[in-house]
Amino acid sequence: MTEACPTPLRGPRRFGPWWIAALAVASMAALSWNLEALSGWNGFAAAWDRLRTYVGAFTAPDLSWPMLALCSTLTLETLSVAVLGVACGLMLGYPLALGACRCLVVGEEPAPRPVRWLQVGVLEACRFTLDVLRGVPDIAWAIVLANLTGVNAITGVLAIGISTAGIFGKVLSEQWDNVDPARYAAVRSSGATRSQTFFYAVQPLAARATLSFLLMRTECAVRNASVIGVVGGGGLGAQLWDEYTDGSWSRVATVLLALLAVTATTDLVSNLVRQRLRVDPNHPRRQGAIDRSRQGWRRVQVLGSVLALVAAAAWSLTPAMVAVAAELQRIDWEFAAPYTLGLFTPDLSPAALGSALRHAVVPVAIGLLATVAGAALAALLVYPASVAFQLEPHRFLGENPPTHTRILRGLALVATRGLALVWRGVPEVAWVIVLAVFFRMGVTPCVLAVALHSAGVLHRVFTETVDNLDYRRLERTGGTCRAQVFMYGALPRVWPDWRTYAFFQFEVNVRLGIALGVVGAGGLGHMFKMNLDWRQHGGAATYLWAMIVLTIAIDRLSRWLQLTRLRC
Repeated sequence: MTEACPTPLRGPRRFGPWWIAALAVASMAALSWNLEALSGWNGFAAAWDRLRTYVGAFTAPDLSWPMLALCSTLTLETLSVAVLGVACGLMLGYPLALGACRCLVVGEEPAPRPVRWLQVGVLEACRFTLDVLRGVPDIAWAIVLANLTGVNAITGVLAIGISTAGIFGKVLSEQWDNVDPARYAAVRSSGATRSQTFFYAVQPLAARATLSFLLMRTECAVRNASVIGVVGGGGLGAQLWDEYTDGSWSRVATVLLALLAVTATTDLVSNLVRQRLRVDPNHPRRQGAIDRSRQGWRRVQVLGSVLALVAAAAWSLTPAMVAVAAELQRIDWEFAAPYTLGLFTPDLSPAALGSALRHAVVPVAIGLLATVAGAALAALLVYPASVAFQLEPHRFLGENPPTHTRILRGLALVATRGLALVWRGVPEVAWVIVLAVFFRMGVTPCVLAVALHSAGVLHRVFTETVDNLDYRRLERTGGTCRAQVFMYGALPRVWPDWRTYAFFQFEVNVRLGIALGVVGAGGLGHMFKMNLDWRQHGGAATYLWAMIVLTIAIDRLSRWLQLTRLRC
Protein backbone atom coordinates (compact mmCIF):
# COMPACT_ATOMS: atom_id res chain seq x y z
CA MET A 1 0.00 0.00 0.00
CA THR A 2 2.85 2.39 0.71
CA GLU A 3 4.10 2.10 -2.87
CA ALA A 4 0.71 2.65 -4.57
CA CYS A 5 1.28 6.32 -5.26
CA PRO A 6 4.94 7.16 -4.65
CA THR A 7 5.51 10.03 -7.06
CA PRO A 8 2.50 12.23 -6.13
CA LEU A 9 3.27 11.80 -2.44
CA ARG A 10 6.89 12.88 -2.79
CA GLY A 11 6.36 15.49 -5.47
CA PRO A 12 4.19 18.06 -3.67
CA ARG A 13 6.18 17.75 -0.46
CA ARG A 14 9.52 18.25 -2.16
CA PHE A 15 8.70 20.70 -4.92
CA GLY A 16 5.48 22.38 -3.76
CA PRO A 17 7.07 25.08 -1.55
CA TRP A 18 9.67 25.88 -4.19
CA TRP A 19 7.00 26.28 -6.86
CA ILE A 20 4.98 28.55 -4.58
CA ALA A 21 8.06 30.64 -3.78
CA ALA A 22 8.95 30.95 -7.48
CA LEU A 23 5.39 31.99 -8.37
CA ALA A 24 5.37 34.51 -5.54
CA VAL A 25 8.59 36.10 -6.82
CA ALA A 26 7.19 36.18 -10.36
CA SER A 27 3.99 37.78 -9.05
CA MET A 28 5.95 40.48 -7.26
CA ALA A 29 7.83 41.24 -10.46
CA ALA A 30 4.62 41.36 -12.52
CA LEU A 31 2.88 44.05 -10.45
CA SER A 32 3.44 47.79 -10.66
CA TRP A 33 4.06 48.64 -7.02
CA ASN A 34 3.42 52.18 -5.80
CA LEU A 35 6.08 52.65 -3.12
CA GLU A 36 6.50 56.42 -3.14
CA ALA A 37 5.84 56.44 0.59
CA LEU A 38 8.92 54.26 1.12
CA SER A 39 11.17 55.76 -1.55
CA GLY A 40 12.74 58.39 0.67
CA TRP A 41 12.48 60.28 3.93
CA ASN A 42 10.33 63.08 2.50
CA GLY A 43 7.85 60.66 1.00
CA PHE A 44 7.71 58.65 4.22
CA ALA A 45 7.21 61.76 6.35
CA ALA A 46 4.35 62.97 4.14
CA ALA A 47 2.72 59.54 4.20
CA TRP A 48 3.11 59.32 7.97
CA ASP A 49 1.48 62.74 8.43
CA ARG A 50 -1.50 61.62 6.33
CA LEU A 51 -1.84 58.41 8.30
CA ARG A 52 -1.52 60.20 11.65
CA THR A 53 -4.28 62.62 10.67
CA TYR A 54 -6.47 59.73 9.56
CA VAL A 55 -5.85 57.60 12.66
CA GLY A 56 -6.49 60.64 14.82
CA ALA A 57 -10.03 60.71 13.45
CA PHE A 58 -10.68 57.41 15.22
CA THR A 59 -10.10 59.12 18.57
CA ALA A 60 -12.88 61.56 17.71
CA PRO A 61 -15.37 59.89 15.32
CA ASP A 62 -18.55 61.73 14.39
CA LEU A 63 -20.99 60.50 17.03
CA SER A 64 -23.68 63.08 16.37
CA TRP A 65 -27.24 61.82 16.46
CA PRO A 66 -27.88 62.31 12.69
CA MET A 67 -24.73 60.34 11.83
CA LEU A 68 -25.55 57.53 14.26
CA ALA A 69 -29.11 57.35 12.97
CA LEU A 70 -27.82 57.20 9.38
CA CYS A 71 -25.34 54.42 10.24
CA SER A 72 -28.07 52.45 12.02
CA THR A 73 -30.34 52.64 8.97
CA LEU A 74 -27.53 51.70 6.61
CA THR A 75 -26.47 48.84 8.91
CA LEU A 76 -29.96 47.33 8.76
CA GLU A 77 -29.92 47.73 4.99
CA THR A 78 -26.51 46.04 4.73
CA LEU A 79 -27.63 43.12 6.90
CA SER A 80 -30.84 42.74 4.90
CA VAL A 81 -28.91 42.68 1.63
CA ALA A 82 -26.51 40.05 3.01
CA VAL A 83 -29.23 37.80 4.48
CA LEU A 84 -31.40 37.84 1.36
CA GLY A 85 -28.36 37.41 -0.87
CA VAL A 86 -27.22 34.34 1.06
CA ALA A 87 -30.74 32.88 1.05
CA CYS A 88 -31.04 33.32 -2.72
CA GLY A 89 -27.54 31.95 -3.24
CA LEU A 90 -28.25 28.84 -1.17
CA MET A 91 -31.52 28.12 -2.97
CA LEU A 92 -29.79 28.39 -6.34
CA GLY A 93 -26.48 26.85 -5.38
CA TYR A 94 -27.66 23.71 -3.53
CA PRO A 95 -29.29 21.95 -6.51
CA LEU A 96 -26.31 22.88 -8.67
CA ALA A 97 -24.01 21.46 -5.98
CA LEU A 98 -25.89 18.16 -6.16
CA GLY A 99 -25.30 18.07 -9.91
CA ALA A 100 -21.61 18.95 -9.47
CA CYS A 101 -20.98 16.22 -6.87
CA ARG A 102 -19.10 13.31 -8.44
CA CYS A 103 -20.01 10.75 -5.78
CA LEU A 104 -23.73 11.44 -6.36
CA VAL A 105 -23.87 11.95 -10.13
CA VAL A 106 -21.17 9.54 -11.34
CA GLY A 107 -20.36 7.25 -8.44
CA GLU A 108 -17.90 4.38 -8.45
CA GLU A 109 -20.06 1.56 -9.82
CA PRO A 110 -19.64 0.56 -13.48
CA ALA A 111 -22.13 1.89 -16.02
CA PRO A 112 -22.72 1.56 -19.79
CA ARG A 113 -20.74 4.05 -21.83
CA PRO A 114 -23.76 6.17 -22.96
CA VAL A 115 -24.96 6.41 -19.36
CA ARG A 116 -21.48 7.37 -18.20
CA TRP A 117 -21.29 10.06 -20.88
CA LEU A 118 -24.62 11.45 -19.73
CA GLN A 119 -23.49 11.45 -16.11
CA VAL A 120 -20.25 13.22 -16.93
CA GLY A 121 -22.15 15.68 -19.13
CA VAL A 122 -24.50 16.61 -16.28
CA LEU A 123 -21.54 16.89 -13.91
CA GLU A 124 -19.56 19.20 -16.17
CA ALA A 125 -22.61 21.29 -17.10
CA CYS A 126 -23.36 21.98 -13.43
CA ARG A 127 -19.72 22.74 -12.71
CA PHE A 128 -19.53 25.11 -15.67
CA THR A 129 -22.66 26.90 -14.49
CA LEU A 130 -21.14 27.31 -11.04
CA ASP A 131 -17.93 28.58 -12.64
CA VAL A 132 -19.85 31.25 -14.54
CA LEU A 133 -21.84 32.32 -11.48
CA ARG A 134 -18.83 32.80 -9.23
CA GLY A 135 -16.31 33.61 -11.96
CA VAL A 136 -17.70 37.14 -12.13
CA PRO A 137 -17.13 38.89 -8.77
CA ASP A 138 -20.22 40.17 -7.00
CA ILE A 139 -19.04 43.74 -7.45
CA ALA A 140 -18.89 43.15 -11.25
CA TRP A 141 -22.37 41.57 -11.16
CA ALA A 142 -23.55 44.71 -9.35
CA ILE A 143 -22.08 46.94 -12.07
CA VAL A 144 -23.86 44.92 -14.77
CA LEU A 145 -27.17 44.69 -12.93
CA ALA A 146 -27.19 48.35 -11.96
CA ASN A 147 -27.82 49.19 -15.63
CA LEU A 148 -31.15 47.36 -15.34
CA THR A 149 -32.25 47.49 -11.70
CA GLY A 150 -30.75 50.85 -10.81
CA VAL A 151 -28.64 51.90 -7.84
CA ASN A 152 -30.39 50.31 -4.85
CA ALA A 153 -30.22 47.49 -2.32
CA ILE A 154 -31.87 44.92 -4.59
CA THR A 155 -28.93 45.22 -6.96
CA GLY A 156 -26.72 44.17 -4.06
CA VAL A 157 -29.04 41.25 -3.18
CA LEU A 158 -28.98 39.91 -6.73
CA ALA A 159 -25.21 40.37 -7.09
CA ILE A 160 -24.48 38.58 -3.80
CA GLY A 161 -27.03 35.85 -4.55
CA ILE A 162 -25.55 35.04 -7.97
CA SER A 163 -21.94 35.01 -6.79
CA THR A 164 -22.75 33.16 -3.55
CA ALA A 165 -24.62 30.46 -5.46
CA GLY A 166 -21.48 29.68 -7.43
CA ILE A 167 -19.35 29.64 -4.29
CA PHE A 168 -21.78 27.48 -2.29
CA GLY A 169 -22.18 25.03 -5.16
CA LYS A 170 -18.44 24.56 -5.64
CA VAL A 171 -17.49 24.16 -1.99
CA LEU A 172 -20.43 21.97 -0.98
CA SER A 173 -19.81 19.60 -3.88
CA GLU A 174 -16.11 19.41 -3.01
CA GLN A 175 -16.83 18.81 0.67
CA TRP A 176 -19.12 15.93 -0.25
CA ASP A 177 -16.57 14.47 -2.65
CA ASN A 178 -13.85 14.81 0.01
CA VAL A 179 -15.60 12.42 2.41
CA ASP A 180 -13.53 9.25 2.61
CA PRO A 181 -15.50 6.43 0.88
CA ALA A 182 -14.38 4.05 3.62
CA ARG A 183 -16.52 6.00 6.10
CA TYR A 184 -19.75 5.15 4.26
CA ALA A 185 -18.74 1.78 2.81
CA ALA A 186 -21.09 0.01 5.22
CA VAL A 187 -24.07 1.95 3.87
CA ARG A 188 -23.15 1.14 0.28
CA SER A 189 -22.62 -2.52 1.07
CA SER A 190 -26.12 -2.72 2.58
CA GLY A 191 -27.61 -2.24 -0.88
CA ALA A 192 -28.42 1.47 -0.64
CA THR A 193 -28.74 3.38 -3.88
CA ARG A 194 -26.33 6.15 -4.75
CA SER A 195 -28.83 8.85 -3.70
CA GLN A 196 -29.63 7.03 -0.45
CA THR A 197 -25.94 6.71 0.31
CA PHE A 198 -25.49 10.41 -0.36
CA PHE A 199 -28.39 11.73 1.73
CA TYR A 200 -28.03 9.29 4.63
CA ALA A 201 -24.22 8.98 4.79
CA VAL A 202 -22.16 11.42 2.72
CA GLN A 203 -24.08 14.61 3.50
CA PRO A 204 -24.34 13.93 7.27
CA LEU A 205 -20.63 13.12 7.45
CA ALA A 206 -19.81 16.49 5.86
CA ALA A 207 -22.40 18.35 7.93
CA ARG A 208 -19.95 20.00 10.33
CA ALA A 209 -17.70 21.31 7.56
CA THR A 210 -20.78 22.43 5.62
CA LEU A 211 -22.19 24.31 8.62
CA SER A 212 -18.86 26.03 9.30
CA PHE A 213 -18.57 27.11 5.68
CA LEU A 214 -22.16 28.37 5.44
CA LEU A 215 -21.70 30.47 8.55
CA MET A 216 -18.35 31.78 7.31
CA ARG A 217 -19.83 32.74 3.93
CA THR A 218 -22.69 34.51 5.69
CA GLU A 219 -20.13 36.63 7.51
CA CYS A 220 -18.39 37.27 4.19
CA ALA A 221 -21.72 38.25 2.63
CA VAL A 222 -22.15 40.93 5.29
CA ARG A 223 -18.78 42.39 4.33
CA ASN A 224 -19.47 41.99 0.61
CA ALA A 225 -22.78 43.79 1.01
CA SER A 226 -20.87 46.81 2.27
CA VAL A 227 -18.31 46.56 -0.52
CA ILE A 228 -20.97 46.39 -3.24
CA GLY A 229 -22.33 49.67 -1.95
CA VAL A 230 -19.32 51.35 -3.53
CA VAL A 231 -20.71 50.65 -7.02
CA GLY A 232 -24.41 51.02 -6.31
CA GLY A 233 -25.51 48.29 -3.90
CA GLY A 234 -26.51 50.59 -1.07
CA GLY A 235 -25.72 50.18 2.62
CA LEU A 236 -22.64 51.18 4.58
CA GLY A 237 -20.29 50.75 1.61
CA ALA A 238 -21.84 53.58 -0.37
CA GLN A 239 -21.60 55.90 2.64
CA LEU A 240 -18.00 54.86 3.31
CA TRP A 241 -16.94 55.67 -0.24
CA ASP A 242 -18.79 59.00 -0.23
CA GLU A 243 -17.15 60.08 3.02
CA TYR A 244 -13.72 58.95 1.79
CA THR A 245 -13.98 60.88 -1.46
CA ASP A 246 -15.08 63.97 0.53
CA GLY A 247 -12.17 63.59 2.96
CA SER A 248 -14.47 63.48 6.01
CA TRP A 249 -12.17 61.34 8.14
CA SER A 250 -14.24 61.52 11.32
CA ARG A 251 -17.28 60.25 9.44
CA VAL A 252 -15.16 57.60 7.71
CA ALA A 253 -14.12 56.43 11.18
CA THR A 254 -17.76 56.23 12.27
CA VAL A 255 -18.73 54.10 9.26
CA LEU A 256 -15.71 51.81 9.73
CA LEU A 257 -16.57 51.32 13.40
CA ALA A 258 -20.13 50.46 12.37
CA LEU A 259 -18.80 47.88 9.91
CA LEU A 260 -16.58 46.34 12.57
CA ALA A 261 -19.48 46.19 15.04
CA VAL A 262 -21.67 44.47 12.45
CA THR A 263 -18.99 41.90 11.66
CA ALA A 264 -18.25 41.22 15.32
CA THR A 265 -21.95 40.70 16.02
CA THR A 266 -22.26 38.38 13.02
CA ASP A 267 -19.24 36.43 14.25
CA LEU A 268 -20.79 36.05 17.71
CA VAL A 269 -24.16 34.96 16.34
CA SER A 270 -22.57 32.40 14.03
CA ASN A 271 -20.64 30.92 16.97
CA LEU A 272 -23.86 30.63 18.96
CA VAL A 273 -25.60 28.91 16.04
CA ARG A 274 -22.67 26.53 15.66
CA GLN A 275 -22.86 25.58 19.33
CA ARG A 276 -26.63 25.11 19.23
CA LEU A 277 -26.37 22.74 16.28
CA ARG A 278 -23.37 20.71 17.45
CA VAL A 279 -24.43 17.06 17.30
CA ASP A 280 -21.20 15.07 17.30
CA PRO A 281 -21.30 12.64 20.25
CA ASN A 282 -17.52 12.25 20.10
CA HIS A 283 -16.74 15.95 20.25
CA PRO A 284 -14.31 16.60 23.11
CA ARG A 285 -16.40 19.34 24.72
CA ARG A 286 -19.63 17.36 24.77
CA GLN A 287 -20.76 16.38 28.24
CA GLY A 288 -22.86 13.22 28.51
CA ALA A 289 -25.11 11.57 25.98
CA ILE A 290 -27.08 13.42 23.34
CA ASP A 291 -30.68 14.31 24.19
CA ARG A 292 -32.33 13.77 20.81
CA SER A 293 -35.53 15.60 21.68
CA ARG A 294 -33.59 18.62 22.95
CA GLN A 295 -31.35 18.58 19.89
CA GLY A 296 -34.38 18.45 17.62
CA TRP A 297 -35.93 21.40 19.45
CA ARG A 298 -32.71 23.37 19.04
CA ARG A 299 -32.77 22.73 15.30
CA VAL A 300 -36.35 23.94 15.14
CA GLN A 301 -35.36 27.08 17.06
CA VAL A 302 -32.45 27.84 14.75
CA LEU A 303 -34.51 27.14 11.61
CA GLY A 304 -37.34 29.34 12.88
CA SER A 305 -34.91 32.13 13.70
CA VAL A 306 -33.32 31.93 10.26
CA LEU A 307 -36.70 32.01 8.49
CA ALA A 308 -37.80 34.95 10.64
CA LEU A 309 -34.57 36.77 9.81
CA VAL A 310 -35.04 36.21 6.08
CA ALA A 311 -38.66 37.37 6.30
CA ALA A 312 -37.63 40.51 8.22
CA ALA A 313 -34.93 41.26 5.64
CA ALA A 314 -37.41 40.87 2.79
CA TRP A 315 -39.92 43.12 4.57
CA SER A 316 -37.32 45.83 5.19
CA LEU A 317 -36.37 45.87 1.51
CA THR A 318 -39.94 45.91 0.21
CA PRO A 319 -39.72 49.58 -0.88
CA ALA A 320 -36.56 48.79 -2.85
CA MET A 321 -38.28 45.80 -4.48
CA VAL A 322 -41.21 47.99 -5.51
CA ALA A 323 -38.81 50.57 -6.95
CA VAL A 324 -36.95 47.91 -8.94
CA ALA A 325 -40.21 46.48 -10.31
CA ALA A 326 -41.23 49.95 -11.45
CA GLU A 327 -37.77 50.51 -12.96
CA LEU A 328 -37.95 47.27 -14.94
CA GLN A 329 -41.35 48.22 -16.33
CA ARG A 330 -40.00 51.53 -17.60
CA ILE A 331 -36.98 50.03 -19.35
CA ASP A 332 -36.78 50.33 -23.10
CA TRP A 333 -35.48 46.82 -23.74
CA GLU A 334 -34.38 47.67 -27.26
CA PHE A 335 -32.09 50.31 -25.81
CA ALA A 336 -31.01 48.05 -22.93
CA ALA A 337 -30.24 45.05 -25.14
CA PRO A 338 -26.56 46.00 -25.68
CA TYR A 339 -26.05 46.09 -21.90
CA THR A 340 -27.25 42.50 -21.60
CA LEU A 341 -26.86 40.62 -24.88
CA GLY A 342 -23.68 42.53 -25.63
CA LEU A 343 -21.96 40.78 -22.74
CA PHE A 344 -22.43 37.45 -24.53
CA THR A 345 -20.68 38.61 -27.72
CA PRO A 346 -17.05 39.33 -26.78
CA ASP A 347 -14.49 40.93 -29.04
CA LEU A 348 -12.31 38.00 -30.12
CA SER A 349 -9.73 39.98 -32.07
CA PRO A 350 -6.07 39.15 -31.30
CA ALA A 351 -5.57 42.59 -29.78
CA ALA A 352 -8.53 42.21 -27.40
CA LEU A 353 -7.55 38.68 -26.38
CA GLY A 354 -3.95 39.72 -25.83
CA SER A 355 -5.05 42.64 -23.68
CA ALA A 356 -7.30 40.36 -21.60
CA LEU A 357 -4.42 37.92 -21.12
CA ARG A 358 -2.04 40.67 -20.00
CA HIS A 359 -4.51 42.20 -17.57
CA ALA A 360 -5.40 38.78 -16.12
CA VAL A 361 -1.91 38.66 -14.64
CA VAL A 362 -2.80 41.40 -12.13
CA PRO A 363 -5.60 39.59 -10.20
CA VAL A 364 -3.70 36.30 -10.29
CA ALA A 365 -0.58 37.94 -8.87
CA ILE A 366 -2.59 39.77 -6.20
CA GLY A 367 -4.42 36.56 -5.31
CA LEU A 368 -1.24 34.49 -5.03
CA LEU A 369 0.73 36.99 -2.94
CA ALA A 370 -2.20 37.75 -0.64
CA THR A 371 -2.99 34.06 -0.13
CA VAL A 372 0.59 33.07 0.67
CA ALA A 373 1.03 35.95 3.10
CA GLY A 374 -2.42 35.53 4.63
CA ALA A 375 -2.12 31.76 5.07
CA ALA A 376 1.32 32.07 6.67
CA LEU A 377 0.13 34.76 9.07
CA ALA A 378 -3.02 32.81 9.95
CA ALA A 379 -1.10 29.59 10.56
CA LEU A 380 1.33 31.34 12.93
CA LEU A 381 -1.57 32.52 15.10
CA VAL A 382 -3.55 29.26 15.26
CA TYR A 383 -1.69 27.83 18.27
CA PRO A 384 -2.26 30.79 20.65
CA ALA A 385 -5.90 31.06 19.48
CA SER A 386 -6.84 27.39 19.90
CA VAL A 387 -9.26 26.54 22.69
CA ALA A 388 -7.92 22.99 22.72
CA PHE A 389 -4.27 24.00 23.26
CA GLN A 390 -4.77 27.07 25.44
CA LEU A 391 -7.76 26.31 27.66
CA GLU A 392 -8.24 22.54 27.55
CA PRO A 393 -4.86 20.79 27.09
CA HIS A 394 -5.49 18.94 30.37
CA ARG A 395 -8.03 16.81 28.52
CA PHE A 396 -5.36 15.11 26.42
CA LEU A 397 -2.13 15.87 28.34
CA GLY A 398 -3.34 15.59 31.91
CA GLU A 399 -1.47 18.74 32.93
CA ASN A 400 -2.62 20.97 35.79
CA PRO A 401 -1.11 24.44 35.24
CA PRO A 402 -1.32 27.16 37.90
CA THR A 403 -4.02 29.79 37.78
CA HIS A 404 -1.80 32.58 36.45
CA THR A 405 -0.71 30.37 33.53
CA ARG A 406 -4.31 29.70 32.62
CA ILE A 407 -5.06 33.41 32.76
CA LEU A 408 -2.13 34.22 30.45
CA ARG A 409 -3.23 31.54 28.00
CA GLY A 410 -6.76 32.91 28.04
CA LEU A 411 -5.50 36.42 27.37
CA ALA A 412 -3.37 35.16 24.47
CA LEU A 413 -6.42 33.41 23.01
CA VAL A 414 -8.63 36.49 23.31
CA ALA A 415 -5.93 38.79 21.87
CA THR A 416 -5.19 36.64 18.81
CA ARG A 417 -8.85 35.96 18.08
CA GLY A 418 -9.65 39.64 18.49
CA LEU A 419 -6.85 40.59 16.10
CA ALA A 420 -8.07 38.11 13.51
CA LEU A 421 -11.62 39.41 13.96
CA VAL A 422 -10.46 42.94 13.15
CA TRP A 423 -8.60 41.69 10.07
CA ARG A 424 -11.62 39.92 8.62
CA GLY A 425 -14.17 42.29 10.13
CA VAL A 426 -13.06 45.26 8.05
CA PRO A 427 -14.01 44.71 4.37
CA GLU A 428 -11.27 44.60 1.78
CA VAL A 429 -12.29 47.90 0.22
CA ALA A 430 -12.23 49.51 3.66
CA TRP A 431 -8.71 48.16 4.24
CA VAL A 432 -7.72 49.57 0.85
CA ILE A 433 -9.05 52.98 1.90
CA VAL A 434 -7.14 52.85 5.20
CA LEU A 435 -3.86 51.71 3.60
CA ALA A 436 -4.24 54.10 0.65
CA VAL A 437 -3.97 56.99 3.10
CA PHE A 438 -0.34 55.96 3.58
CA PHE A 439 0.57 54.41 0.22
CA ARG A 440 -1.86 56.26 -2.05
CA MET A 441 -4.26 54.33 -4.25
CA GLY A 442 -2.66 51.55 -6.32
CA VAL A 443 -1.54 47.94 -6.20
CA THR A 444 0.33 48.10 -2.89
CA PRO A 445 -2.64 48.85 -0.60
CA CYS A 446 -4.74 46.33 -2.53
CA VAL A 447 -2.28 43.46 -1.97
CA LEU A 448 -1.85 44.32 1.71
CA ALA A 449 -5.62 44.69 2.18
CA VAL A 450 -6.41 41.29 0.68
CA ALA A 451 -3.57 39.68 2.65
CA LEU A 452 -4.85 41.05 5.97
CA HIS A 453 -8.40 40.05 5.23
CA SER A 454 -7.32 36.57 4.09
CA ALA A 455 -5.34 36.12 7.29
CA GLY A 456 -8.45 36.86 9.33
CA VAL A 457 -10.68 34.51 7.33
CA LEU A 458 -8.18 31.66 7.19
CA HIS A 459 -7.35 32.04 10.87
CA ARG A 460 -11.01 31.38 11.66
CA VAL A 461 -11.26 28.14 9.68
CA PHE A 462 -7.73 26.97 10.53
CA THR A 463 -8.45 27.33 14.24
CA GLU A 464 -11.82 25.59 13.94
CA THR A 465 -10.25 22.57 12.27
CA VAL A 466 -7.81 22.21 15.17
CA ASP A 467 -10.48 22.66 17.84
CA ASN A 468 -12.75 20.13 16.10
CA LEU A 469 -10.18 17.33 16.49
CA ASP A 470 -11.08 14.47 18.81
CA TYR A 471 -8.97 14.85 21.95
CA ARG A 472 -8.55 11.10 22.13
CA ARG A 473 -6.57 11.20 18.89
CA LEU A 474 -4.36 13.95 20.31
CA GLU A 475 -3.85 11.91 23.45
CA ARG A 476 -2.54 9.01 21.38
CA THR A 477 0.15 11.26 19.88
CA GLY A 478 2.36 10.61 22.90
CA GLY A 479 3.75 14.12 23.18
CA THR A 480 4.91 15.47 26.52
CA CYS A 481 4.00 19.13 25.97
CA ARG A 482 1.43 21.17 24.10
CA ALA A 483 3.81 22.28 21.35
CA GLN A 484 4.81 18.70 20.54
CA VAL A 485 1.20 17.52 20.38
CA PHE A 486 0.32 20.48 18.17
CA MET A 487 3.20 19.88 15.76
CA TYR A 488 3.08 16.10 15.53
CA GLY A 489 -0.53 15.34 16.45
CA ALA A 490 -2.75 18.19 15.27
CA LEU A 491 -0.96 19.63 12.23
CA PRO A 492 -0.68 16.38 10.23
CA ARG A 493 -4.40 15.77 10.69
CA VAL A 494 -5.59 19.27 9.77
CA TRP A 495 -3.06 19.97 7.02
CA PRO A 496 -5.25 18.59 4.18
CA ASP A 497 -8.13 20.83 5.31
CA TRP A 498 -5.82 23.83 5.62
CA ARG A 499 -4.54 23.22 2.10
CA THR A 500 -8.07 22.98 0.71
CA TYR A 501 -9.16 26.17 2.49
CA ALA A 502 -6.04 28.02 1.34
CA PHE A 503 -6.53 27.02 -2.28
CA PHE A 504 -10.16 28.09 -2.13
CA GLN A 505 -9.08 31.39 -0.59
CA PHE A 506 -6.70 31.84 -3.51
CA GLU A 507 -9.65 31.61 -5.88
CA VAL A 508 -11.57 34.09 -3.72
CA ASN A 509 -8.59 36.43 -3.69
CA VAL A 510 -8.29 36.31 -7.47
CA ARG A 511 -11.89 37.51 -7.66
CA LEU A 512 -11.05 40.17 -5.08
CA GLY A 513 -8.12 41.23 -7.25
CA ILE A 514 -10.58 41.66 -10.11
CA ALA A 515 -13.03 43.58 -7.93
CA LEU A 516 -10.34 45.88 -6.51
CA GLY A 517 -9.38 46.77 -10.05
CA VAL A 518 -12.44 49.00 -9.95
CA VAL A 519 -10.92 51.06 -7.10
CA GLY A 520 -7.31 51.29 -8.16
CA ALA A 521 -5.61 47.88 -8.57
CA GLY A 522 -5.94 47.81 -12.35
CA GLY A 523 -6.21 44.59 -14.34
CA LEU A 524 -9.40 42.92 -15.53
CA GLY A 525 -11.73 44.77 -13.19
CA HIS A 526 -10.48 48.19 -14.25
CA MET A 527 -10.64 47.36 -17.97
CA PHE A 528 -14.11 45.83 -17.65
CA LYS A 529 -15.57 48.87 -15.93
CA MET A 530 -13.81 51.29 -18.27
CA ASN A 531 -15.16 49.52 -21.37
CA LEU A 532 -18.63 49.35 -19.85
CA ASP A 533 -18.60 53.06 -18.96
CA TRP A 534 -17.60 53.90 -22.52
CA ARG A 535 -20.26 51.51 -23.88
CA GLN A 536 -17.65 49.32 -25.53
CA HIS A 537 -19.76 46.22 -24.96
CA GLY A 538 -17.60 43.86 -27.02
CA GLY A 539 -14.51 44.81 -25.02
CA ALA A 540 -16.40 44.59 -21.71
CA ALA A 541 -17.62 41.12 -22.70
CA THR A 542 -14.06 40.03 -23.47
CA TYR A 543 -12.86 40.98 -20.00
CA LEU A 544 -15.98 39.51 -18.39
CA TRP A 545 -15.41 36.14 -20.03
CA ALA A 546 -11.72 36.35 -19.18
CA MET A 547 -12.80 36.44 -15.50
CA ILE A 548 -14.91 33.32 -16.05
CA VAL A 549 -12.18 31.43 -17.91
CA LEU A 550 -9.71 32.31 -15.18
CA THR A 551 -12.08 30.94 -12.53
CA ILE A 552 -12.64 27.74 -14.53
CA ALA A 553 -8.91 27.17 -14.84
CA ILE A 554 -8.37 27.63 -11.10
CA ASP A 555 -11.35 25.41 -10.27
CA ARG A 556 -10.19 22.57 -12.51
CA LEU A 557 -6.68 22.81 -11.06
CA SER A 558 -8.15 22.67 -7.55
CA ARG A 559 -10.29 19.62 -8.32
CA TRP A 560 -7.38 17.88 -10.08
CA LEU A 561 -5.12 18.44 -7.09
CA GLN A 562 -7.87 17.19 -4.78
CA LEU A 563 -8.39 14.02 -6.82
CA THR A 564 -4.63 13.47 -6.83
CA ARG A 565 -4.56 13.71 -3.05
CA LEU A 566 -7.50 11.33 -2.69
CA ARG A 567 -5.90 8.74 -4.98
CA CYS A 568 -2.80 8.86 -2.82
